[in-house]
Amino acid sequence: MAAKPKNQNIALKARYLTVNFIGLAMIAAVFVYAGVVEVIKWRWAPFAGFASLPAATASLLEYIFLALAAGQYFVIKIIQKIVISQSVDNLPQAAIISFALCETVAVFGLVLFLLTGNGLDFYVFMVISLGFFYVYFPKYEQWEELMKAGRPGKR
Repeated sequence: MAAKPKNQNIALKARYLTVNFIGLAMIAAVFVYAGVVEVIKWRWAPFAGFASLPAATASLLEYIFLALAAGQYFVIKIIQKIVISQSVDNLPQAAIISFALCETVAVFGLVLFLLTGNGLDFYVFMVISLGFFYVYFPKYEQWEELMKAGRPGKR
């Protein structure tokens, strides 16, 4: 009987490490977006964006994306609770969905940059995205506790 928990811990650790790698790859993608921003700024200097948006429209779009990013924080929290409440075996799925939603915030910034040409817009969203990754990146100890309890915990 003692071998079963050890095998479960090894399987959990393997799943965690796989999810951890996926998360790190998605974080790396955010830095790739930053590279794209810098290459575009350098290559097409001065880059004014691909859309000729009036300043008021660009500002409104920025506020809409900021509101979406703020809402994303709560969406991630809710989705994690829903997915994990179905089964603790869904921990990897909950984490990967969270990563995708965290990365989406950086994509908002990339889209805004491509439309307006303002690099600062991208970097604001990049920082928010990385902050979300920090908050929602899974901790192995939490996964162990959830698996032992057999039910979702509070975050």
